[in-house]
Amino acid sequence: MSSRRMDLDNTDGTNYTSFSKVQPENTKKIVILGSGRFGSACAQGMRDSYIEIGKGQGLMRCNVLHISATKFMRLQFSDMVDELYGAEFVVYCGTHLPNYTRKLAKAMKEARKNTTDSMEFIDFSNPDPVYEKDDVSGAIDMHSALMADGDRAPSVVSMGKVLDDEDDDWDARTDIDDEPQPWKVWKITEVASLDVAGTEGTRRGLVYGSGTSKGEVPRVKMPGLVWERAPHEKSDLIGEAHHRIMERAEIDRWYDGFALGFAVFCFTSFYAITRYSKDVNGSEPNEQIVMYLLDKAFAWTGLWMMVVSPYAGNMLAIGALYEKFGSLPFMDKCVTLLSTVLMIIPCVFISISWVLWIFFRNYFFRGAERGNKNPLYQAQYSPDGYTNGIEGSQAFYHSMLVDMVTLKGETGNVGFFYALVHSFLGFIICDVAYKGYWFLPSGRLGWRFEVSMMTGAVSTTLLFCVALRSLFGHASWIRLKPLYAYMSPIGMWFGVVHVMAFGAKGWNTLFNKNYHNGQMSITFVSSMLPACVLLVHHLMGTFGTKKRISSKTLWKHSMIYIANQDFKDICSKSAVKKLEVETQVPLDLLSLSSRSFKGV
Repeated sequence: MSSRRMDLDNTDGTNYTSFSKVQPENTKKIVILGSGRFGSACAQGMRDSYIEIGKGQGLMRCNVLHISATKFMRLQFSDMVDELYGAEFVVYCGTHLPNYTRKLAKAMKEARKNTTDSMEFIDFSNPDPVYEKDDVSGAIDMHSALMADGDRAPSVVSMGKVLDDEDDDWDARTDIDDEPQPWKVWKITEVASLDVAGTEGTRRGLVYGSGTSKGEVPRVKMPGLVWERAPHEKSDLIGEAHHRIMERAEIDRWYDGFALGFAVFCFTSFYAITRYSKDVNGSEPNEQIVMYLLDKAFAWTGLWMMVVSPYAGNMLAIGALYEKFGSLPFMDKCVTLLSTVLMIIPCVFISISWVLWIFFRNYFFRGAERGNKNPLYQAQYSPDGYTNGIEGSQAFYHSMLVDMVTLKGETGNVGFFYALVHSFLGFIICDVAYKGYWFLPSGRLGWRFEVSMMTGAVSTTLLFCVALRSLFGHASWIRLKPLYAYMSPIGMWFGVVHVMAFGAKGWNTLFNKNYHNGQMSITFVSSMLPACVLLVHHLMGTFGTKKRISSKTLWKHSMIYIANQDFKDICSKSAVKKLEVETQVPLDLLSLSSRSFKGV
């Protein structure tokens, strides 16, 4: 095509000058769509980049055309084709890619028509799977649009599986990447604007792709990035969408754990302040609230957060045992009844924190709602334990208890955070100015308080090892069993003794109105919940009672369940979009899902 320049009129009055069709010698053209912070950084990095020509045939400099994605998509179709003509790579750094895939794919195919040049698409967009979940399938939709119109035989793709046109059964297709594909679509993750700009040395860019060979990465050599192909079993675009959604769900679990910890901290802070403040039931001046009184709340919250998962496990076990109570052996019936009595105190004490947690998590996860349904408390299985629960059915208490159990790692680490804060504050508070009654006339601690300090130090050390192992991630049960089966409960018991040694001597005045107007002591309220929970846990473990319900169907944490549902929706919608592009006939997603996606 002849060289020309063309002014591109935009709706905001800005004029762009088109890219000259005659490129400088020994360069390859790259079109970057997106003028935001990331897009500008990517353009900066691409200007210093090279494109590999063949295999071992040399490198050529990049000649970059940088355009706003929104303004580019407003161009006339012929102008879009002119701008894309001769481009080796089209790099997308904008948002809302699914809205543009059909038009952009059509322009790319037209620009590459009647040429021998290759043209590949790189998607750098980074949508949030919750608040921008409609954008997650952008790269998938782009590849489907590029492969339409006879480029490849139509197929309904979902989670790396293909539906046979003559059979409703799903046939696993384990290696579709080895077939030659006319279009390559790449998805790059785990990179930031400074990484693509090349301002901080070399970073890793994780590569997913469709229409590519096994282990293949983009031919463009950016100075700030080293391409690393994702694991082969999930290296395609569907795998990237799944990884993105599940990774966000794992972070949401941490948010949920922090919400539970903050709910407990709100209750414990209120209780400590009302019991000790001179304006309510105590004698401490309000100046001591910020550190002295809140230190009690930090210690209390840390202790409770260590046992919320065993608490929920005990409650689920007792409920399951009562469902088959008539068929239980006599000893298991006795254990179940005794456990029920012991769990009354924990249920009463944790009730206010439970209500606060519901409020906090409902507010924080409000963006995950679908219509007028709250997916946090959805039933996941019907009573037979095999099929999905009825759509929209609620299992409020059961789902919350399951969430508490499955948050054992997160709540344990959150609890250790509060306990560690208490340990640091304890160095300051352990002084005669704050705790005069702790000390003997010699200036040394009394024996009860030495026991308390010693057990607290041991508990913190043991639980630190457990928390550190949890942060390291998963490992074999051989490595984890000594920590979670032995070290963790021992550390919890030392924490309980640490609290009891402070105030157990005064428990005879728990409901005496002459002492803090009858408000129960913090040492009693804070220690009884973990003590009862641990006793029930050990009681059931000793007699093997929980083994009677080992066949129960396991539920997922609510955020993991929501993520799985969102992934199924993305697969379904993407397949529908693919068929719509290929057939040019709108399809009803609801009628399609009953047949094509029953195995998802």
